[in-house]
Amino acid sequence: MITKQNILKTGMALICLTMGIGILSGCSGNNHQESHTESNNSAQEELHSNVSAQENQNESSTESKTEETSQNKEMYLPNTSPLTMTFSSGAGAWATSITLNRDGSFEGSYHDSDMGFIGEGYPHGTVYICKFSGVFDNIQQIDDNTYAMTLKEITTESTESKEWITDGVRYIASEPYGLESGKEFLFYTPQTSVKNLTEEFIGWGYGSVGLDSSQKTLDCYGLYNKGMGYGFFSSESSPEN
Repeated sequence: MITKQNILKTGMALICLTMGIGILSGCSGNNHQESHTESNNSAQEELHSNVSAQENQNESSTESKTEETSQNKEMYLPNTSPLTMTFSSGAGAWATSITLNRDGSFEGSYHDSDMGFIGEGYPHGTVYICKFSGVFDNIQQIDDNTYAMTLKEITTESTESKEWITDGVRYIASEPYGLESGKEFLFYTPQTSVKNLTEEFIGWGYGSVGLDSSQKTLDCYGLYNKGMGYGFFSSESSPEN
């Protein structure tokens, strides 16, 4: 026979069981929510990391392309056609002439005649001669009228001191006087102010192209061998003239 007391005990047990199930369900739900939140946070962090890595890669690629473009950009001299320039004192029978292209490449020759230096087989004298070609590179514009460049290479046609006789004249292969030493050069336009030039450089122009110490601008193209103090000058203010 079921008593009232037994009914009460059974009811209390059912209530406790229901509450326990509810608590367990709540804990399970909280754990699932926390796990879901952690998963979302991890995914967001991974996405942010991937985006940052992609941005860094893009920036690095852009910087690399910019640097490559800068390195590939070539600087040219202002003369639009080949320019003939001469190194000479204006006295004696010697001179070095070059034909300079705007990309820095050049070719030229040096000669020095000594008609009194005669001998058997060469009654008409002796000529020291050199034919050469070369390249200036690392051309950089310093200001409106000045360009700096480096002598990269120079090649002579004949071995120095080689001798041969032609038509009664003895020829002796020489060095490319004016370019045989020195690496750093400055190129000047006709508008260059004379007061900004060294007297050593200007001095070579007095006899070769008739420079006047009173003139304010160079009025011709100039090439200065900084290491040796030598000066090459064009005979005109513009290669087109």
